[in-house]
Amino acid sequence: MFTCQLRSPDRTFYDGEAVSVTARSPRGEFAILAHHAPLLAELAAGPLRIRTETGVLEFACFGGTLTMEANRAVILGFDIVPRDEIDLESARRRVAEAMSGPAEAAAAQARLELLEKVAGHHA
Repeated sequence: MFTCQLRSPDRTFYDGEAVSVTARSPRGEFAILAHHAPLLAELAAGPLRIRTETGVLEFACFGGTLTMEANRAVILGFDIVPRDEIDLESARRRVAEAMSGPAEAAAAQARLELLEKVAGHHA
């Protein structure tokens, strides 16, 4: 077990003990366990899972950083959505309304795809 905090600029999503954390970096998915070597990792958009003794907490993470030092992980995310707060209808509306340009439409579509992936995943 190790101490784990998951925060965004305006909210703390988790602060407690973890068995493992699985996240995505620009180079692919990785996991950390207790007593992991010191680490500073950039997070890419992807699912983020915190395994505790009682279950798995799942989030859609749209980038940030993860540090691990002295058996303590701190995850700072730019935009994090807990699995149980995902609103797919709202995300689909954003895709449909993204008429301001191809970049906005692509960003809205990528966000929707990640939210669908996390919402549809069952641990």
